[in-house]
Amino acid sequence: MTTAPQHQGPTVADYGAWSSPLTPAETVAAGVTLREFGSDGDDLYWLESASDDVARLSLLRSRDGQIVEITAAPMNVRTRVYEYGGGSWGARQGTVAWSDDTSGQVMATSLGGPTMAITPVDPNYRYAAFVPVPEHECIVCVREDHSAPGEPILTIAALAWPTDDVVPHAGTVLVEGADFYADPTVNEDGSIAWIEWNQPAMAWDASALRAGTLVSIPELAVMHVHTVLDGQHDPGSPVSIQHPKWASDGRLLFMSDAAGYWNLHMWTPTRGIRQLVDEAADGDLPMWQQGRSAFTLSGGWIYYASWDAGICSLSRVPAHGGASEALTSVSDVDGLASVGGTAYALVTRPNAPAAVVSIGAEGMRIEHSPGVLPDPKITSVAHSLTFEGKHGQVQSWFFEPHNEDFVAPAGQLPPVILTVHGGPTGVATDEYDPQVQFWTSRGFGVLSVNYSGSAGFGRAYRERLRGQWGIADVDDCIDAAESLLSADLADQSKIAIMGGSAGGFTVLAALTRSSVFSAGICRYGIADLVAMQEGGTHKFEATYNDGLLGPWPQARKVYEERSPIHHLDQLHAPMLILQGLDDAVVPPQQADELAAALRQRSLPVSVVMFAGEGHGFRMPATRTRVLNDSLSFLSQLFGFRPAGTVEALTIENLPGAAR
Repeated sequence: MTTAPQHQGPTVADYGAWSSPLTPAETVAAGVTLREFGSDGDDLYWLESASDDVARLSLLRSRDGQIVEITAAPMNVRTRVYEYGGGSWGARQGTVAWSDDTSGQVMATSLGGPTMAITPVDPNYRYAAFVPVPEHECIVCVREDHSAPGEPILTIAALAWPTDDVVPHAGTVLVEGADFYADPTVNEDGSIAWIEWNQPAMAWDASALRAGTLVSIPELAVMHVHTVLDGQHDPGSPVSIQHPKWASDGRLLFMSDAAGYWNLHMWTPTRGIRQLVDEAADGDLPMWQQGRSAFTLSGGWIYYASWDAGICSLSRVPAHGGASEALTSVSDVDGLASVGGTAYALVTRPNAPAAVVSIGAEGMRIEHSPGVLPDPKITSVAHSLTFEGKHGQVQSWFFEPHNEDFVAPAGQLPPVILTVHGGPTGVATDEYDPQVQFWTSRGFGVLSVNYSGSAGFGRAYRERLRGQWGIADVDDCIDAAESLLSADLADQSKIAIMGGSAGGFTVLAALTRSSVFSAGICRYGIADLVAMQEGGTHKFEATYNDGLLGPWPQARKVYEERSPIHHLDQLHAPMLILQGLDDAVVPPQQADELAAALRQRSLPVSVVMFAGEGHGFRMPATRTRVLNDSLSFLSQLFGFRPAGTVEALTIENLPGAAR
């Protein structure tokens, strides 16, 4: 007589020590990048990361369901305008132009012809937000000129048309005088529009929408310029205008937050401005990068995305106004486009990789999703946690530990990593991210906080951080951690805080303000605000801190008081510091100074510098190392042995030998 095999239940193991198939290398490989989605009216285009050692971004085209690569290796489609880039390609009626980061040139092809350079090799010039204009045989773009001493000069310029006898040149200036320009749009009749703004405002603080006419007789120029909407003229009531786009019938569509939220508006010379969508939800996000397609027209509708209390939805409104309708919820939307009467979007989702989807009244259908499909057995789907903080209500996303092959010992609570997004006007979403699942499948919880200043909650929420950076954001993160403890969702001795850039600043400030965090992981974070101001940063953010802290140098004492480097005597948590050596936003010197101060106090610290990396880690080898070192760092501090092969990180001043 045979005995039926007994069902094997999950293995009992400490949180953090669970075995996961998501190794650091496999986690990075699973995260395929899709971004900068759009169309030329006939075909869809987007950038997709190539599986190589330099994380090259390639421009893909989808025509009748067939996907082809437009930019072969070694070309890397990327622009460094504003340092944050974006708008690195543009297409219209079969002509495509893009910025090749490998050569530093703008490349173009027309109607399937050969690819050719239309700008010379000159590191003094950068280009973005390309608009091919066949009617005038030019490519309109934003140009950043570093050829003279001092800050670069931003203009709207015209580049050569890609013909057989093209002579590459640096471009003809069409519009100049403002500190910044973004997102030019040109209609077939020669109508041109763009947004511009001046320091100390950022684009999401106050901007102006201008329009004019592009002419080529006797020479290429923009004439008859007038102001559609100036959100800068009244400092007491600033307005942010973003992402203008001409409709084929001559209407100019754009996003404006004049009513407190970015909503869709329309302008015509005869009827003026009219609001098409009136919702207490944001239909746009802060413009850190050029070229985002925030909406699209298709089949008598305008399709757009909206963010309401942390939830992102795809919606539509009749093209000439009327009642809007929500179609489906997603995690986030990169951009929207239309081809052949069908609307498309590039979206992220809670339990699947990013995808190109078609959208309509019935919802959405997946058209392309190259990422690795997650295993539901180890996939944590976030749920929203909202709590009352010192500065008002705060929304966050909590990814609980999840691995069906393991269970923690009875009564044990998990370690939690609280993640702080950058910006600080970024936004935390519930999107599926292999790097989050790397942690949750090992028994960590991950809490992503939309602290004061975050996007997607309206202007008033963004302005909760005005003058309060280093205060309100820090309070919200501390309150978020304490809310987890109150709900018995975290081990009070094992809460780490992790963030990069502005999020790294909040990490450092939080570690000097509260003992609720047991460890900190800081990626290219700002430690010394005064040194950053005196040492200078790039033009785009040169006066950003005026709104977050106060005008420089009048508010110097505020900068000193908020700088974490001056409060390390209040710091008692170990730190892992990760920094790119080519960072033009946060100089590597700040990481060195922070590490030196930690060593002086004999606090456990590990510093890892990455050659060839700037503000944000791109190369797969770097991102793999970051995951490995972060896991080794936390496992040594929290006292467990991680499953699998993990290279031990050396931690200075750590009592005892590394595990």
